[in-house]
Amino acid sequence: MSKKTGKLNKVEKFYIENNADKDAAEIAKDLNRTEASIKKHIKSSRDTGHVSEATPEPADVGNLMGHKEGRGVTVMTPAASELSDDTRSSRISNKRHGNAIHKIK
Repeated sequence: MSKKTGKLNKVEKFYIENNADKDAAEIAKDLNRTEASIKKHIKSSRDTGHVSEATPEPADVGNLMGHKEGRGVTVMTPAASELSDDTRSSRISNKRHGNAIHKIK
């Protein structure tokens, strides 16, 4: 059986990028491609940063809000609410609003 020739299609590229833990020879066997073409794609995708070596972006509550620009509406999403709760300092909150909170005995 002969190996496929030509450009890698999107599915093959996706498979290569998401199976980075496998050896190039094993991926080549799975896709019925030459090992050289697999290594070439791995090298080119690492150079451009398309392999899953993503660095987590810093969380920003503003980016998690739901916006509708045409209407001027902004809605807090559950993810934004959770992030704001996690990043809120309880000490600052209690000092600022400590005398405004009344506890019923």
